[in-house]
Amino acid sequence: MYELHTPVNHKAVAKYIGYYLIAFSFVVLVPAIAALILGNIDAAFDYGSTAAAVFIIGSVIYHALPDYELETKEALIIIALVFPISALISAVPMSFSTGMPFIDAFFESVSAVTTTGLSVAPADLGPVFLFARSWGQWVGGIGIILVVLSVLIRPGTTASRIYKANYGDMKIKPTVISTTRTLGKVYIILTLFSMLLLLISGMSLFDSICHALCCVSTGGFSTRAESIGAYQGSLIPTAISISCLLGAISFVLYPHLFKKPKKFFKNLELRYFMGLAAMGAIIFAFTLSIDKIDYSPIQDNLFHIISALTTAGFSTMDLSVLSEASKAVLIFMMWIGGNMGSTAGGIKVFRVILLFKVLHNVLLRLFLPRETITPIKIEEHVIDSEEIYNLVSFMLLYALIMIASSFIFMAYGVDSNSSVFEVSSALSTVGLSAGVTSAAMPVGLKLVLIIDMLFGRIEIIPLILLFMPGTWIKRKRINRRNVKI
Repeated sequence: MYELHTPVNHKAVAKYIGYYLIAFSFVVLVPAIAALILGNIDAAFDYGSTAAAVFIIGSVIYHALPDYELETKEALIIIALVFPISALISAVPMSFSTGMPFIDAFFESVSAVTTTGLSVAPADLGPVFLFARSWGQWVGGIGIILVVLSVLIRPGTTASRIYKANYGDMKIKPTVISTTRTLGKVYIILTLFSMLLLLISGMSLFDSICHALCCVSTGGFSTRAESIGAYQGSLIPTAISISCLLGAISFVLYPHLFKKPKKFFKNLELRYFMGLAAMGAIIFAFTLSIDKIDYSPIQDNLFHIISALTTAGFSTMDLSVLSEASKAVLIFMMWIGGNMGSTAGGIKVFRVILLFKVLHNVLLRLFLPRETITPIKIEEHVIDSEEIYNLVSFMLLYALIMIASSFIFMAYGVDSNSSVFEVSSALSTVGLSAGVTSAAMPVGLKLVLIIDMLFGRIEIIPLILLFMPGTWIKRKRINRRNVKI
């Protein structure tokens, strides 16, 4: 499937990383411009010089290597490299401009580009830092790969394989390039709508910009230390919830909203997604009432269910006071996540539907003759065996990473419920915290969460392939005929 019978072409990978660095230099330049507008010359220099250095390095790599057609394996490796490299580059000016330890700046940058929202930063680092984090989440949500596809790479096999490695087979236009440009337009329109909604709700212009960038990317960074709990009333939490829902719906559906509204609203994954949100809100309200916690049905109950399910990670209250039952509901919502083709993390609703379809098929076949063919279908899509293998592999790896990471947290003395909560938040790229994640957290636990956030955004398998020896080195085959026993 991944064509790993031979190693990747190192020069081809390097060539397209050069493409990426050129594109990402302009991403880093935006906080430099923001710093100039906000009057922070030192921060503008830090971000501007980093952008220039990245552009030069990318240009040198790009011009030094010939063009290559990428295989699927190279596309997967590029996807796996893009996010940690993005975080590493972003961490440099962030550390210099704020004085944060580099490990904390790297943590913030990984949390940004993976659209997680967990934070170890102090509360008084200034508006440039707040904007840079929000901008990093917005870019991470749509994916820097989409920027590369729509701006730099010519249509063809290479563009198709990079797109498929990141977004699968979902297309809304005949070509990959036209599809990515349409997705980009949808993303910008949703962001502007969210910004307008927040302004109308009473947010300041700066807060509206930062929160809109983080809502539509389902990121969860806020300009306030208390997150959305810092704002009075229910208007702003409602606007945040609507914006997060927009980001967690598959972007492929939006072009149908006005042309074929029935196709939009009858989408099976979307209906399950909304049903899960309603069911989660009812169960969460029940657990809160048992705990006798004073809460607002919209601002605290529904808001946190939407925040967890969309993997946005905004909060209006201190989650550390919740009972284990209430935390378990949020954990379950975080595991599920949003729709395929959205900016949300988690397992994804489509995979949950497929899992139940497979389970139903297994039980059904117990009452049928062995030779009976029972295809699995989701709407008009017939599921082949390869998709089922991928599902089983993903679920197994997700569970193993969850267990291993939680065990490490417990080994550091964190209680089991908080350990699972924090790891679930990182692995599903949510950003909700039970009070464990902070600047005082041991470096070992910060590294665990960094790895989990990358696993959650890259969806595990490409990142594992990155560390497999066979990906980079051709192994010698042993001739069994010449081996003497």
